Amino acid sequence: MELCVALDLPTMQDNLELIEKIKYYPIWLKVGLRSYIRDGKPFIDAIKVINPDFKIFLDLKLYDIPNTMADSAESIMGLGVHMFNVHASAGRKAMAEVMKRLQPYDNRPLVLAVTALTSFDENEFTHICV
Repeated sequence: MELCVALDLPTMQDNLELIEKIKYYPIWLKVGLRSYIRDGKPFIDAIKVINPDFKIFLDLKLYDIPNTMADSAESIMGLGVHMFNVHASAGRKAMAEVMKRLQPYDNRPLVLAVTALTSFDENEFTHICV
């Protein structure tokens, strides 16, 4: 089992200061939607400068039509992250297209499928699934 630290602080500088404090530990760093939209590729690059051995999980939960998800996954390849996720409710075809597009890459990141958001409760599941 490995530790994963979520980089969800209010600013890129706050996140970088946290990373500096933990830079000698063999951990994963999770870059979520808010941090990535706000700070983008420069943030990913800054993490690698602090410690190129950090494993980076890009938590964007891709959800779109199959071709757009596959295009996005291929773009993620250029970021050099170690893992990213898609939302399973985009469908089997979309998930298969992502994996097909990434197949030629030797250094393909791990791809996770999120089935449900942790904020959902039983009532919310019933509401969206009926």
